[in-house]
Amino acid sequence: MGAQTRQSLDQARTLLAGRSTLGLPLAENLFAAALGLSGSPALRSALSDSASEASARKQLAAQAFASLSTDAKKIVDELVSMRWSSAEDLQEALEDLGIRVCAGSVDAKTDLVGELLAISSLVHSNAELELGLGSKRAHPSARANLMGSLLGKKVSGEALAISRHLVSDPRGRRIGAMLQSAAVAVADHHGKGLAVVSVAKSLNQAQRASVEKLLGKNYGRDHYVAEVINPDVVGGMKIRVGDDVIDGSIQARLAELRTQLAG
Repeated sequence: MGAQTRQSLDQARTLLAGRSTLGLPLAENLFAAALGLSGSPALRSALSDSASEASARKQLAAQAFASLSTDAKKIVDELVSMRWSSAEDLQEALEDLGIRVCAGSVDAKTDLVGELLAISSLVHSNAELELGLGSKRAHPSARANLMGSLLGKKVSGEALAISRHLVSDPRGRRIGAMLQSAAVAVADHHGKGLAVVSVAKSLNQAQRASVEKLLGKNYGRDHYVAEVINPDVVGGMKIRVGDDVIDGSIQARLAELRTQLAG
């Protein structure tokens, strides 16, 4: 991500903070705008071309997205006036904001992060399903409908909307990885990081508190702790935060000891 995009994306996210109502319809409109840019490289380039006048880009966006809701059009209007490192970054910003709108609108009792991670695990565990959802031959709406039929009413409307959008517009990304990235965005929207903890059996209250304390100390903020039960993790646990892995399993300790003895 370029420095210009990073700055614009931070600014774009503040647009949501100033809105008292963040509903699922707004998220779906932002996803529709992102999908529209995916299908039209020429439009995507024109709307992100900082060499042109911002007023011209805004006028073009108003014409291209006339069918969107008023709130969605206002956000698009703001986004096209910003500077982006690449044309694709504008599209990714719309997707990011759509996910964050879902994070802000979901019912307080709903664990949206957990839902997205569960869907990711479901897709990742079924190679045929992942292949079907990522098929380039299938129309985007067909992939979205497949995801819809798979999930039905088993998840929240927000989790369904995010999942349908991602399979509609994978852009070369793996479905499971996209869902995990969406979970990270949801956690971040609430001021938290995301840590995936692999253990042989579920953490007890003291263990969870210890993990949360360790994460807070290492990363400077609270983390959503997602458990993955893996019988192969013998003793201890593995904690993954983004690309970082903290391996406290017995296997890792033994491997380290062998290395020390060999050296």
